[in-house]
Amino acid sequence: MPWGPAMALLTGGLIAQLLGSESVLRSAPPPGEAQLDSVLASIEPESDPTPRFVLQSDFVLLLRTELAMRGAPDALRALVDDTVSLPILEQLMAEAVVVREAQRAGLDGVTPAELAAARELVASRMAPAVDVDALLRETHTSALEFDTLLRRRVVAERYLLSRRPELLEPSDDDLAQALEQERFRPLLAGAASPTAGRALVRRELLRRALPRALRQYLRALGSRVRVRRFVDA
Repeated sequence: MPWGPAMALLTGGLIAQLLGSESVLRSAPPPGEAQLDSVLASIEPESDPTPRFVLQSDFVLLLRTELAMRGAPDALRALVDDTVSLPILEQLMAEAVVVREAQRAGLDGVTPAELAAARELVASRMAPAVDVDALLRETHTSALEFDTLLRRRVVAERYLLSRRPELLEPSDDDLAQALEQERFRPLLAGAASPTAGRALVRRELLRRALPRALRQYLRALGSRVRVRRFVDA
């Protein structure tokens, strides 16, 4: 996957580091041996130099999940270009940093109820075109790996709400505009009161803002995080 177009997505010190990042060429496995997974990138924050790795399997799972939730045609098999795939890679890199910070702050616990709610939310957004079983089958993913993706999402949202709420919280204008849009009518129709409907729409805007907020968080770190991009031969 070409890396050049990603430069338009990143700013500041992070761009310089990506331009100067080390490329590691991995040869194909010998005949008869299977390559279980691949590393796409490593992230080393200044405050914690222990690398965090983004794996190919995580990338494929998140990419296909996002496409399915957006209702993209043939979401589980269609080829995608850099305008779609590179923001996903950047999101995974940001998650690695944010989840580590959440662990250090004691904000990384996820209850079974929170996990079940996250699973139901993703499943409802993908339906009816795609179900979770099809997603796991086509991406060669286990249910445990899918739950890991969901846990990261819950933890990342919690941490940003706690430490950087301005990245997630919708403004009054954003909320007012959303309340007038047809796509939010089902949420309002199912609410017990106008106040409850407003809260549901606000929550939906917050959830939709998470990928963008993660990328903003990573970019804001600038030179305080070192990124290494791994490429195939």
